[in-house]
Amino acid sequence: MLARRSGQIDVGDVSDLGIGNRRKLDDETILENLHAVQAATGLLPEASLQSMNFTVEMETGTGKTYVYLRTIYELHQLYGFTKFVIVVPSVAIKEGVETSIRQLRDHFAALYGNPPVEHFQYDSTNLSRVRSFAVADSIQIMIVTVAAINKATNNIRKPSEALGGEKAIDLIRATRPFLIIDEPQSVYGDAGFGKKKGAGRTALEEFGAIASVRYSATHPKSDKANLVFALDSIAAHDNQLVKQIEVDALETEASGTRAYVKLDSTSRRSGAISAKVRVDTESGGSTTRTVKTVTVGDNLADVTGLERYRAYDVENIRFGDDGWIQLTTLAEPLGVGEVSGDDLAPIERTREMIARTIRRHLDKELAVAERAGRGAEKVKVLSLFFIDHVANYRRYDSDGVEQPGDYARIFEDQYAKLVTEQKYQVLRSGLTPEETARAAHQGYFSIDRSKKVGDRLIDTSETTEKGRQAAGLAYEQIMRDKEGLTTPGTPIRFVFTHSALQEGWDNPNVFQICVLRNTGTERWRRQSVGRGLRLAVNGAGERERDRSINRLTVIAHEDFATFAEGLQKELAEELGLTFGIVTAAGISTIQYTADVDGRPTATPIGADAAGALVDALESDGYVDSKGVVQDSLRALVANDPERLRSIIAAAVPAAAVQAVVHAVRRLARPIDIRPARTHRSVKASQSQLQSPQFAELWSRIRHRTVYELDIKQEQLEQELTGAVVGMPPVPTRKATWVSTIVRVGHDGVSGFDGEASRAKVNYADAEDLPDILSLLADRTQLTRATLARVLANSGRLDGFKRNPQKFIDQVTSVLLGAMQQLLVAGVKYTRIPADRPDAERSYAQEIFTERELSGYVGSGGNIVADADGEPLHFSKSVYEHVVTDSAVEREFARQLQQHESVQLFVKLPASFTVPTPLGSYNPDWAAVVADGEAETVYFVAETKGTTDLSALRPSEQRKIMAAREHFTAIRASDARVDLIYTQTPVVTIEDLFAQVPSDGWRA
Repeated sequence: MLARRSGQIDVGDVSDLGIGNRRKLDDETILENLHAVQAATGLLPEASLQSMNFTVEMETGTGKTYVYLRTIYELHQLYGFTKFVIVVPSVAIKEGVETSIRQLRDHFAALYGNPPVEHFQYDSTNLSRVRSFAVADSIQIMIVTVAAINKATNNIRKPSEALGGEKAIDLIRATRPFLIIDEPQSVYGDAGFGKKKGAGRTALEEFGAIASVRYSATHPKSDKANLVFALDSIAAHDNQLVKQIEVDALETEASGTRAYVKLDSTSRRSGAISAKVRVDTESGGSTTRTVKTVTVGDNLADVTGLERYRAYDVENIRFGDDGWIQLTTLAEPLGVGEVSGDDLAPIERTREMIARTIRRHLDKELAVAERAGRGAEKVKVLSLFFIDHVANYRRYDSDGVEQPGDYARIFEDQYAKLVTEQKYQVLRSGLTPEETARAAHQGYFSIDRSKKVGDRLIDTSETTEKGRQAAGLAYEQIMRDKEGLTTPGTPIRFVFTHSALQEGWDNPNVFQICVLRNTGTERWRRQSVGRGLRLAVNGAGERERDRSINRLTVIAHEDFATFAEGLQKELAEELGLTFGIVTAAGISTIQYTADVDGRPTATPIGADAAGALVDALESDGYVDSKGVVQDSLRALVANDPERLRSIIAAAVPAAAVQAVVHAVRRLARPIDIRPARTHRSVKASQSQLQSPQFAELWSRIRHRTVYELDIKQEQLEQELTGAVVGMPPVPTRKATWVSTIVRVGHDGVSGFDGEASRAKVNYADAEDLPDILSLLADRTQLTRATLARVLANSGRLDGFKRNPQKFIDQVTSVLLGAMQQLLVAGVKYTRIPADRPDAERSYAQEIFTERELSGYVGSGGNIVADADGEPLHFSKSVYEHVVTDSAVEREFARQLQQHESVQLFVKLPASFTVPTPLGSYNPDWAAVVADGEAETVYFVAETKGTTDLSALRPSEQRKIMAAREHFTAIRASDARVDLIYTQTPVVTIEDLFAQVPSDGWRA
């Protein structure tokens, strides 16, 4: 994880207090290894090794715990380390980590040869276990919360009888543990800068760790030293590693009588303190709810143009984490997120939000049930409510008997009412609606365990030992109910919680999140949404990849625009970006890795290159004069990455192109968050599916084929030899001297200042060459005999002796590229024989109806819509609406609908694929077109941003070329000369018509 294996290492440093980790890797070697890892993942190299703290950035829900547990096994296997301490910020995470260790034990045992492993939760009341940790020679994993170690009074620093008078911290320090720090921004207690260290950071320095790796999605920007991997939120969404997010927001209309005020935020800029308030405003003869910036002394009537605000003067503003605004007429200040003059009473808004969550939950269960009816695995659906106080969910009478709180009563009333609707009848069990409602929800909160009154749910924090025990009991309860929370068909489907699940608990099958508490200025969107980002898991324990299922709905207490703006702001703060703006100032500071005197060096792009790029983007209309991203740039990012790369490559150094492409993609494409109201289901048109035109089209394109490869050995070897001959020169192995000046002073011996210079050496293993034929045969699947002839005839084997590894890597690359070209050139398709079952010979027409098609309308939506944002009805389409992937496809769909020669068309479903040697290929369109002589042509076409096939990625080119042969085989077998697969991609309908041979389609 941290580096390639390099240098020498000893393990098992033994002292009177225990057996510890030990290393003999010098810092220069570690820095070289770090540079190699950073170069492989496109990260900026560290200028020097300032510490042994390494950083991993992973978005919530992408497998962080799995990664760091596997890292432990890797470090043991590669370097022999045995002592590991996992430091977490809360009891919930501690319990979750231990659960993961137990669940993954067999998996890791199979991967790493079943090494002996022991793990335990540090318990300040049972310190004897620390002794076992220290003296054991097997892998030892201690899990500890920061609250158990970050105070001078913690038992870890006190002599213990159980340890023979030793202190637990001394035993741990003697082992030189390797630290895994989960959520370091919470563990450390500081932001990574300033003179004052947090209590957690100070405590961990006492551990004498050999090294540490910090894992989080939200590292402070000032505390990302030695970054070895970065999978941020945008990358996770781009790669569909987490659920799509959508938002449900309750929108109300103002009565015209109340003075509505909601405090969105407070800030201080250039010494001036201001607040953003959401108020009703008068404009153009109508009243709308908008955000206004106010300062002390402002009168809201002047700000809004409405007299009902005349009594509201801004008296005081406080900025910061506990920001508020004081208005005359209001007895108490308004905190961030709080409302005065709301259109709904708080309890009514809560009722509506709970009811909406239940409805969305039941709709999801319906969708999952219908999907299971078609043979898919069942999926458990969960909904999560975040509330402010336990008393709103559970109360206790004077005798200590628990009673439902307001939220629990509302939930049961609304559930019992909604589940009786006709559409949800299939979800009903044998219980009454009221009984089902009571069994469907559960609360998970800290627990006060008392002998006198029994267990009670309470509000608490983990700052005290009692608080940590209370939180631990809550998590124990969750683990006892784990089967009920993950198994399809079990009754608990709605979870209410407060703080116990804020960190460390996220269930992959949470599909709805409802926030019923005042959020203040906390980063609640990232925290709350993070509880449901993981991809769903079905009843067989498999991850679901279906995007129609993996959608997380947030029932928010604010409108969509505010939620989206807030979430984007939180992400932008984490990433250091301003979404939607490309400026020379921003681009110029982007750094890339340049080779300076033989060493990788972080180099800024600079103002000249950055200015040239922004000028080019502006001249092509991709950004405006202020750098604001236009839709055309978003389309370019989504649909024509090669064109984007060429524009950037013309302006910036070659080594910087990838870094700039990455930055522009992020700036142009913030995470796509959709308001739930814009989601639409798209149905197939039964009239079109039953039409004669569709029947004729389908009879031509539905056939399946198989392919075989016809490549002569002589041709194969000739092409492969040419590829090796033409590859770049292989560089000689390098060596570098690193010199450090030694200082001897009163404070001991230390090193300072250093320089590196190239060295000429004779490697001791220069004659120990690897088995090149076996390695290349394993990588390419070519025979040893073929490889031997290719290498011998290439005349390039001198490079193998100069630099064996580099030579093998380069040869592998060119051989695989040449083989791809040969595979496509030699492919031959045939129809599957008539004696095979129908399901093997052709696609069933049901592929157009068996899977729900859906998308979004509105700005940036993928359903073709009109000027009002409503989905266009396409009378010629097999689907009532058209879901597209790009602006080119949207325009092409409109042209198909409007052109009088087009009788019918369809955007082919994703399940309609053509097998190719490079993987499955899904064509874009099929269409029925009647020419002027009443003759009909049946097209299959691919739309791209260009008609130039050579401008596409090589893999795309070769799949399209293979698909030509597939459709040619179908056409020949049926003598269907009126079936045309476009020879090149098309952009417009005229490009489509241009594919008809000049002497007619019968040619």
